[in-house]
Amino acid sequence: MNKYLSAKLKVVSFLLMIMVVFIHSVNISDKIVSGNIILEKGYSSFIQTFISDGICLIAVPLFFAISGYLFFFNLEGTLDEFLSKYKKRLKTLLVPYLFWSIGILLFFFVLQLVPQTISLFSNRLISDYSSRELLRTIFLEPIPYQLWFLRDLMILVLVSPIILWLIKYLRVVALLIFGITWYINFDYIIFSNEALLFYFFGAAFGISKKKLLQIDFSKHSLIYISFWLLIVLIRTLLIHIEFQNILILNAFKCTGILTGIVAIWSLYDYMLKDKDLSKYKFYGFLSFSFFIYAFHLTVINIIKKGGFNLFGKEELASLIIYITAPLLTIGLSIIVGYYLKRFVPKFYGLITGGR
Repeated sequence: MNKYLSAKLKVVSFLLMIMVVFIHSVNISDKIVSGNIILEKGYSSFIQTFISDGICLIAVPLFFAISGYLFFFNLEGTLDEFLSKYKKRLKTLLVPYLFWSIGILLFFFVLQLVPQTISLFSNRLISDYSSRELLRTIFLEPIPYQLWFLRDLMILVLVSPIILWLIKYLRVVALLIFGITWYINFDYIIFSNEALLFYFFGAAFGISKKKLLQIDFSKHSLIYISFWLLIVLIRTLLIHIEFQNILILNAFKCTGILTGIVAIWSLYDYMLKDKDLSKYKFYGFLSFSFFIYAFHLTVINIIKKGGFNLFGKEELASLIIYITAPLLTIGLSIIVGYYLKRFVPKFYGLITGGR
């Protein structure tokens, strides 16, 4: 992998992580227990839908595609290669998953022991969990639910030999089947249809000798961006007027994600292809993407609840909190991550998988 592509993956991954935080910043819902509020459809819900349920929907699929690409990059498929990659993923995926899953579980357990904070929890107390429920919470349904990405990714890594065989012998057929299951939202149970499709997609690029991900897409970047935003806008308008045709909404959603991935990929080439980003001071902050991913959810939920207590639950407050909560969360995550990395680098490396 050349230096340009390495920097591109790092920058794009950080941008995608910002999108993930904005997805979790949505604060309009019919689930009061989540800390969100109920408002009539208006400018706040429209903006939140356009950004978080539109533009930001490319984040998770592209993360899976990048993960598949990195795992299969120049992979020949020998047993030693797979064993080596499995060993590395124990450090980069399993160890951080267990730390954050168990760590947040214990953190919530402690909070539930304190009379002043137990009122924050409306669900069952962790102390009432059975052994089976504890194991399920740790390994399958972690309290920091963003860890589902790592959970699905670890399963896909385990079945990577099968994915390699499919790429070699049934590439187009498999891609078509996985694309259909994504569109109809077929439940694979052990991982999401979205995870499988885009991991497979990235894997196919990873073993390609043509190195298609290094092609310069900048020539038509503005066209891709414009088409993507138009698709997202139309879908947002349909959702806003409570359009009920699921097939049409899914068509806009899937087309928007595919177009958005190309758009973001080409936008980087358009804006930064002649720049060496490693010389810029901000480049070091890009390494905190994983820490933001693992750390942000609890923080942003606290900020959202605090914001509504402070500013009320009107539409303007909803929009202000939606915009400011991610910015505060990302800033705080970087600060905490920076000091952990500086003063306890081995611990930081352990909980982030050496990233």
